[in-house]
Amino acid sequence: MKTPRTIWLRIRSLWRRPAVKQEIDEELRFHWEQRTAENLAAGMAPEDAARAARKRFGNVPGIRETCRDTRGVSLGEATLQDGRFGLRMLRKNPGFTAVVVFTLALGIGAGTAIFSLANAILLRSLPVPSPHELRIIGWSGADLNIAYSGRGDGDMPAHYAGYSVSVPLARALREQCAAQADVFGYSEIVLTARARHEAARALGMMVSDNFFSGLGVPPLIGRRLGAEDERAGAAPSVVISYRWWERQFDLDPGVLGRPVTLSGFTFTVVGVLPRGFSGVISDSEVEFYVPMSFQRQLAPDDPHASPNPWIVDLMARLKPGVSDGQLQAALNVAFVRETEGLMKQAKVLLTDGRAGPEKDPAGYRGPLMLLLGMVGLVLLVACANLAGLSLARGAVRQHEFAVRAALGAGRWRLIRQSLTESVLVALLGGGLGLVVALWGKTAISRLLAGSPEGLHYDIAFDLRVLGFSVAVALLTAALSGLLPALQAARVDPRAGLKDRATLGAPPLRAGRLLVAAQIALSLLLVAGAGLYVRTLVNLMHINPGFVMENLLQLPLSPEDAGKEPRPPAFFDRVLQSLATIPGVRSVALFDTVLLSGGWEHFGFAMPGRASEQVNLSIVSEGFFGTMGIPLALGRDLRPSDGDGAAKVVVVNEAFVRKYFPDRNPIDFTITETGSRTDWQIVGVCRDARYEGLKTEPQPTAFFSFRQHPLQFGAVFYLRTAVPPLALAPAARQAVAAVDPNIPLNRCSTGVGVRNRRIQRERMFVTLCGSLAALAVLLSCIGLYGLMAYHVARRTGEIGIRLALGATRRQIAGPILREALTLAGIGLVIGLPLTLALTRLIRSNLYGVAPSDPVTLGGAVVLLLMVAVIAAWLPARRAAKVDPLVALRYE
Repeated sequence: MKTPRTIWLRIRSLWRRPAVKQEIDEELRFHWEQRTAENLAAGMAPEDAARAARKRFGNVPGIRETCRDTRGVSLGEATLQDGRFGLRMLRKNPGFTAVVVFTLALGIGAGTAIFSLANAILLRSLPVPSPHELRIIGWSGADLNIAYSGRGDGDMPAHYAGYSVSVPLARALREQCAAQADVFGYSEIVLTARARHEAARALGMMVSDNFFSGLGVPPLIGRRLGAEDERAGAAPSVVISYRWWERQFDLDPGVLGRPVTLSGFTFTVVGVLPRGFSGVISDSEVEFYVPMSFQRQLAPDDPHASPNPWIVDLMARLKPGVSDGQLQAALNVAFVRETEGLMKQAKVLLTDGRAGPEKDPAGYRGPLMLLLGMVGLVLLVACANLAGLSLARGAVRQHEFAVRAALGAGRWRLIRQSLTESVLVALLGGGLGLVVALWGKTAISRLLAGSPEGLHYDIAFDLRVLGFSVAVALLTAALSGLLPALQAARVDPRAGLKDRATLGAPPLRAGRLLVAAQIALSLLLVAGAGLYVRTLVNLMHINPGFVMENLLQLPLSPEDAGKEPRPPAFFDRVLQSLATIPGVRSVALFDTVLLSGGWEHFGFAMPGRASEQVNLSIVSEGFFGTMGIPLALGRDLRPSDGDGAAKVVVVNEAFVRKYFPDRNPIDFTITETGSRTDWQIVGVCRDARYEGLKTEPQPTAFFSFRQHPLQFGAVFYLRTAVPPLALAPAARQAVAAVDPNIPLNRCSTGVGVRNRRIQRERMFVTLCGSLAALAVLLSCIGLYGLMAYHVARRTGEIGIRLALGATRRQIAGPILREALTLAGIGLVIGLPLTLALTRLIRSNLYGVAPSDPVTLGGAVVLLLMVAVIAAWLPARRAAKVDPLVALRYE
């Protein structure tokens, strides 16, 4: 019976070529005998003649080196020998090794850095035990009759799918499904927190008493919240994050029992969470956790004025042996029973919760998938580059492969040796690529930190990222080393044993195809990056309708001090205090952060029209002058427009175009729905983009804060005569002079606000541009390597042509023409591909079409210039060849 090793050796013997080896033996014997005869004819002794023949052609024919496998060499030992030999060959060619390792390091490093971001957003699980047991609980229903203020999809009151529930409903679901899962809830809250240092806005969560036990998160010090903290009359307790402990308490081990003021209420620190836990929402850093029973004190601003608003999000951890179907069935029964009369067609939706709730307010997921696609293209360019360089190097080593084949190396033996060298190069490139990825990760973290959402994705390397890097390195080795390996296996020993000077330069058709493919892929990447650059430029040149320079923005939230909404007199005092700061030209109040997109709505009625809704803005007098928004008609709001005066309103041009297209709106009266209050239009201002740079101005009505009081916070804008941020300390003191308990943080300039609003586009332009530049660099290296190989292999031919009278232009011209021909072929292939694929990013563009001829033309010209530069150096070297040196070549 044949053993597995016998069968394996039999299969490998099929790769042998006995007929060819016999011909080689006969040819070797012929040359050996001929050289021996020539030596004897020259008067050499027989022993000396045979020794000289052996020195030239090896041992006596027929006594060839047998395959190492037949000598009992194991596969592991043979691989180790191949590795040592490959390292020696790489050390002998430091230039080639440096180029390919550097090329792969850039490609693998860029891919690893982008994948680390994708891993943090799309793949990473929560840092809790057994995250695969976690589930997100959602629901759907129709004809809703609830006070809903959570996340969801759809328009109420039609069919709606959401996640948030009320506190009583959360408790009911938890109790009725306790046998299937541990159901726990949480609700985000942003308010002012004060500990040891100054007060500041902080993100927190109100959580159920089983929140931490359900997640399986133990405290670092102290204890976690429990049932005793939910009881009536319990002392207010808070658990803080490691980051907040470090920032507010300087990692003081005696933090337990310290007071923390949250929105004017004092809580006691009872625990600190581990450093690696930042909450269940991946893009946010939660600073503190309080019991859900304090919802009425900390979140009294329910927009629906409901005693039980739907603000609690639910998660669950499956009990051992319970399936998703069992939990969903139990939840459905309880949910339908508890929501009877509140909605129809009630149904519970259960999704995987290992990564926490799905939340991507900045919309990074779609563009991130595009970046991953671009990384794949860059890696393909790197593989094509390495394959082309390896083919050129393999052609130079053709004589070496022929000798090894003549000495008994089989086809698999040559393929394995070539692949081993590719794997070594890829691993070296992957190791250096991790260093590049570390730098790229740091750059991406800084870009994310500058986003307007203040995203805090943890893009640290983990086993998944390292596995990706190793897998990419090995895949690159396989893709880039396959063609050179097959080329080495097809070597003809009879031709290879001839004098190399008589062989000429191999045509290397595969290398030309690879260079053309690199150019085609690079065109796609350069065009995509160019479209993103055009988008960013268009956004930066948008006129928002107000002057952004020398503008300081000061968000103020007095309700966070724990008091009732402030009267107009309070905001008037703040305006007067800020106006006294030296260097301030004017001050204005606005109820919305510029370019934020958050608006209230104003419902009104007009004679002859149904009830309408427009954006509502509350401002102070002088707002339009401070912001640089001119008035088109009428007058501005005045300090005299108070409670006892006639109700007045200023509208924008978009309002007039929609509701007064053919008449002057000044002195026209509109009636507020609900309160039936009449408001007289006294002015029309120019349009401005308050909601966002990409959003066209919408019909908006501007009311004085003296007649339409602010319910909560406001934003103060200072027009300055000096750099705006230089006045931030003085602004803090001015606000503190009115009320020292109100925090004033997140001061920013108008230009800074605009830059943050386009930070996502700026980040993707940076990343896409870097990937495109990398692809162009790799294509340049690939084309240069191919042209340099042709010049090196044709040195003898060039010397003969120069000796026969060829000019340097006639030598360099064909090389440049060949490079441009290859670039032209690549562009012809890549242009239709680019036109087809750039349509996929249409939704991410602004002010430019996917088939923009200027962008595509610029990409084509850039790649043609790169092709000329890459071919110019080899062409210049060829034109400067010394004929005397060239004729002695080989």
